[in-house]
Amino acid sequence: MQPATNATRPAAEPARDPEDAPRADHDAAGRAWSWLAPCAVFGAVASMSRSFVSNQNTYLVHAARSSGAYPELAADWFAHTADPTPFFTGLVAPLLALAGPGVLPPLNAILTAACLAAIVLAAEALVPAGAPRAPRWVVACALAVAWLASPRAQYGFAGVADQQVLRNFLQPANFGVLLLVGLALLLRGRPRAGAAIAALAAVMHPTYIPSVLLLVGAALALDRGAPWRRKAVAAALAGAVLAPPLLWTATRFAPSDPATFRAAQRILADERIPHHTSPQLWFDLGAALCALIVAAALLIARRSGKALLGAYAGVCVLGTLAAAAFPQLYTLRLAFPWRISTWLVPLSTAVLFTALLGRLMRRPARRVLPGIAAGAWVIATAVAVRQGLHRMRPREEPGVALAREAQRRGAATDVIVSPPAWEHLRLNAPAALFADWKSHPYADREVLEWDRRIKLLSGLYAGAGPLSCGALAPILASAPAPRWVIVPRGASLSCPGVELAVEAADGSLYRVLAAPPPG
Repeated sequence: MQPATNATRPAAEPARDPEDAPRADHDAAGRAWSWLAPCAVFGAVASMSRSFVSNQNTYLVHAARSSGAYPELAADWFAHTADPTPFFTGLVAPLLALAGPGVLPPLNAILTAACLAAIVLAAEALVPAGAPRAPRWVVACALAVAWLASPRAQYGFAGVADQQVLRNFLQPANFGVLLLVGLALLLRGRPRAGAAIAALAAVMHPTYIPSVLLLVGAALALDRGAPWRRKAVAAALAGAVLAPPLLWTATRFAPSDPATFRAAQRILADERIPHHTSPQLWFDLGAALCALIVAAALLIARRSGKALLGAYAGVCVLGTLAAAAFPQLYTLRLAFPWRISTWLVPLSTAVLFTALLGRLMRRPARRVLPGIAAGAWVIATAVAVRQGLHRMRPREEPGVALAREAQRRGAATDVIVSPPAWEHLRLNAPAALFADWKSHPYADREVLEWDRRIKLLSGLYAGAGPLSCGALAPILASAPAPRWVIVPRGASLSCPGVELAVEAADGSLYRVLAAPPPG
């Protein structure tokens, strides 16, 4: 063997500085920080809110009772109904027990930051590969500005039917963010992690089960380059994660009998939440704008060779048309096939922003675009912080002081009869309520009992003036028997066995001594 000559000997590599690798790692971390920082700040700012508002008065009740920190709920009827989101309850209950409601905004901030980061990454993968790209931090800042500046309807970032994947307070629906995180991983060649994380969204909120099946199924089916075994493993992981919520839903919410089940579904779909279930009611200009955003993003993503957005949008449209054409299909309407829009619309908006900002980077605007994006982000964040601080101010809701007075004078677990629209009493007082309009169960027999209670309350609090003793009697005969009645301002109560305890600016509190006779 001939020794290597200078011509054949490979050139010696220059000696590597031992600090080069750490410096390279530091540079990579700095680049990642530059676009994740706006996401983290956005998450914190967009989650500034008081606890126990809006849907939290429904979805946190089971967690509050299970935590042991709210013994007042021991006699609350709704708190003992079947829990539709048991894994969400299992996550939140120990947090409430350990740290109280102050832990809820930070948890929501993590989800909100993850949502922004996920749509930036997913949209980047859906834009054609040869298209010019703006820096990720510019896209993240622009999306944060648009999100924070949008009105309460969150045009471009919320779905149709008054449903959205993010709110400024924690609720089970916010875990739909995991669908977007999973999709971002699926699009970047991580099918197993992506499928499992996306399926976790349905664990926390079972109404996302159709979304998981569609998102993961379409992503795996349309990825022709991945080996089938890899796809099979990803699908198996998603199925394993989905098994617990599917089993829980199938066993705890199975029909008692066909007639009872249909009656309960009709009450939910036509009376309680028609704004979520009836396309005839929710399809408006906002819904049309959502459709236009998705259609525009579909045109862009189609050129990238990925047909995912088309598959997702197609199922959403077909489900909507079927529900509109056959309103008696209560099961379909309560499955919310249009819930796909809660994550499809913000993803589509991100695709549009990514494509538009990429085009601007090819023009003279590229020199000023980063500065404009950073300046707008600072201003929008400052305004959002001011608004968030206003939302976080303590606020005394109507009837809360009266409910607390009832507990001071009686037992903490005394059941209180209150106007059906005062659902905030249950967690903000806290207090055990007879029933309220917002907090409804899902098991069929419990839905019928809830409907009975709401009709009794509606009859009692109908109109102004004196409340009817005849309407109060069947309420007081229910179990557990209410011990207090809150009467709103402008009304009064004069019945045998009931005495006035306290008068306040927002109403009056009456103690029940004995159930009045019907009549």
